[in-house]
Amino acid sequence: MHKLLNLLLVTAVLVCGFVLYSLEHQTRGLEREAAKYQRGINEEVENMRLLNAEWSSLIRPDRIRTLAERFLGLSTLKAQQIVKLGEISNHVPAEPMTNLQAEGTDPIGAIIDGMKKQ
Repeated sequence: MHKLLNLLLVTAVLVCGFVLYSLEHQTRGLEREAAKYQRGINEEVENMRLLNAEWSSLIRPDRIRTLAERFLGLSTLKAQQIVKLGEISNHVPAEPMTNLQAEGTDPIGAIIDGMKKQ
């Protein structure tokens, strides 16, 4: 009877040891996986910081003004360009300066060119 009890206890100890080893192995695997995800998160946070810094550099008002002047031909607003609501009709033509039905022309471009000449 004692031998059978000892055998069962030894078997139970071995089974418990195997279960504990399995749990430890799974736990370490999950810890490695969590560490991998944490590294990925840290990399993405760093990428976001870099992108925010680059975005801040790209939207600087002096840079945008320089690009608008160089590529769009725009300049800063002058005091002479500000008009009151009642004076708008004096500055904007009542009718388009070009025939919008004409083939092979750029009616919007012609209107803008006409407004530049005034």
